[in-house]
Amino acid sequence: MNNSTIQTLSFLFDNETDYILLHQIAGEGKQKRLHSGIKGSIGALEDTNEAAVRSIREASGMEVSTATLRGVVKTVQAETETSVIYFVYESARYSGVMENKLPGRLKWVDILNIFNLDMEGLVHELMPNLLDGESFFEGTIQLGANEEVISSEIRICNSF
Repeated sequence: MNNSTIQTLSFLFDNETDYILLHQIAGEGKQKRLHSGIKGSIGALEDTNEAAVRSIREASGMEVSTATLRGVVKTVQAETETSVIYFVYESARYSGVMENKLPGRLKWVDILNIFNLDMEGLVHELMPNLLDGESFFEGTIQLGANEEVISSEIRICNSF
């Protein structure tokens, strides 16, 4: 792999309504209109948890008091020789009014309808583990040229 990066992938849950906040991607190309979590960069001197909380605030305007690390997943694109390691966070402790500060659209989605949405391949693979609300997972997902999942090996490491 010639080009590797590290990012956060964060999800907000509203436990009162059983909704999850998703980002519907804008722009052109293979990802247009697909649903994802809130992705963010990690500064050189920044803790991954701090980066996840900052990314949520910058994307939505909402303050998160605590975020929980739910998994670590590496995506690999063999064709482009790139990989991204995602630290996957979730939180249900937030305050403020949502503002859409990302290209595309942030929207609350009923968890019961989550699998009726067109999701980014990575997020679709992670969602069953994320929705169980308890386990910590890790693994590797190989993506094709159009970001579709070619293979996936996600393992549950422990249950809380």
